[in-house]
Order: sequence, then structure tokens, then C-alpha cells
Amino acid sequence: MSEIHPWVILFDIDGTLLTVDRNFNRPLLRSIIDDLNIDYPDMEKDSFSGRTDYDIITSFLVNHDYDEDLYQTFKDIYLERLNNEITGKHVLRHKHVDEIIKFFSRPGFITGLLTGNYPDAAAIKLKGAEIHHEFEIGAFGEFHKDRNMLPQLALALAKEMLDTEVDPSRFIIVGDTPRDIICAKSAGMKCVSVTTGQFGAIELAKHNPDLIIEDLSEPEKWFQELTDKHI
Repeated sequence: MSEIHPWVILFDIDGTLLTVDRNFNRPLLRSIIDDLNIDYPDMEKDSFSGRTDYDIITSFLVNHDYDEDLYQTFKDIYLERLNNEITGKHVLRHKHVDEIIKFFSRPGFITGLLTGNYPDAAAIKLKGAEIHHEFEIGAFGEFHKDRNMLPQLALALAKEMLDTEVDPSRFIIVGDTPRDIICAKSAGMKCVSVTTGQFGAIELAKHNPDLIIEDLSEPEKWFQELTDKHI
């Protein structure tokens, strides 16, 4: 590697930058399941945390031989209805989002998304939260059921963007679930866990993230702490 490339900061969306009201999202999915006569009675008991949209919607089709046409129909309806029905009242924008995005929008950093969302779902949710930042890289849950494949996609996108080999240790995933930690470690990336989602510090610590933070405030402090730890 001829030179050190910028740090690549990859943000999860749900639970990290924003939270969509469960009382909006779950009924929406249930109504599509029922409208398509899909045999899946236990959706309300499922955990979606850290999973990809591809994985979640495919799992609904377990009693339908994972039919590809039915999957595509479900996906199309979901994205159309999400776009038409979600409003700002359904989306909680987490505190300090502007602060962290502003900090990592300086020279020496590349900002991206690493999220289980479909690209269109990500855009819809970010718009609902009034997060209008132009992220430079996007590794989305449209392409893999397995979230652990998304860091590999981010590495490939960064390599193409920078036209050079990239160092996974200069990638930081900022997320709120154990799956964010696991997928970061699978690719040799760093992970900063934030306790703004469903998991507290004790549960997240079991998976050994590089840092645990309470919220997205003061990124200059935790970024310095993180880099000091790895000098």
C-alpha cells in the first residue's frame, strides 16, 4: 500500500442514527403478510435487530419454499408502502447526528452506510429523520442475507472509489447491536457500539467492541481514544 488512505466511517441506520416506531413497522409488515396470504403467524415475536432486509423478508417465506417471485412482490409492496405511509412522526432522529456527521465530513474521512436496509428503505428512513447527508459509500442489506458479507462489500466499494488497496483496520463501523460488532470483526474492521438501540453496555461488552459510547456526542473524544488504543 503506497499511502495511508482516509478513515472510512460506516454508520448503521436503525437504532444508531434513528429509530422507526415499532408500532408503525410491525403492523406494516403484518398487513403485507396477510394481504399476500403468506403463512407466517409469528412475525411479531421475531427480532429484527442487526438483520438484513433480505434476510427478514425471506424468513417470512419459510412455508412457501422461499419463493423468489413472492419475495420480489413482497419487497416491491413494502418499499412502495414505506415510502407512501411513513412520516416524520414515525421516525425518532437520534441526538447528536449532525455533530457526528459534521465531524467525520472533514478531510481525512470518508462517510458511508453499512446497514441491513434496502437502499430505497434507507433513503426513505433517512429522509423521514431529516438526515440529508450525502454518504459516499453504501453497503446495504439488499445484496446479502448474511450481514457479515456487508463489510466485504464496503471494502470493495472503497477500493474502487480510492483506486488503491484498502486497510480494513482503518474502517470503523458505528452500530448499536451485537451483529454490528460481529460483522466488523469478521472483516478486521473496528467497531464503536452505541447504546441508543435495544442493547445496553453490558450486553454489547460481551462481544468486545473497540469502544462503547452512550450516544453520538463528542466524536472527537472517542475517535481520539480509539486511535490512541491502536497506535
